[in-house]
Amino acid sequence: MEKKLNFDGDYFEIFANVDDMTGEHLSLALEKIMQSGALDVYFTPIFMKKGRPAYKIGVITKAKNFENVASAIFRWTSTIGIRFVKMQRIEMERQEKRIQDNPELRLKISSYEDIKKIKLEFEDIKKLTE
Repeated sequence: MEKKLNFDGDYFEIFANVDDMTGEHLSLALEKIMQSGALDVYFTPIFMKKGRPAYKIGVITKAKNFENVASAIFRWTSTIGIRFVKMQRIEMERQEKRIQDNPELRLKISSYEDIKKIKLEFEDIKKLTE
């Protein structure tokens, strides 16, 4: 398979620290930030000044969604400041193949150079166990 690099746009990783939000509020913030156009949102446990436990929020977004994502971070978290770095990324080529209709089972196939990864779609597996 042909090597495919995704350098067709700029990406940003945005960071913010919060030490005064509950788990429920963080979960809602994650959902709202994803809805604003983020590609990924994650939390890392940290300790801030005076030994207070907190979370570092990390968000990856395309440049075109930066303003919407930054607004969502300010709206849905308690942070009063964000940091960000410009980044690029390489992605594996992806495709999906349906292998069964009822219940639906899909294979996710990812490749890069001579590397190939195949796995069942997790959401389909969950439906089998319900």
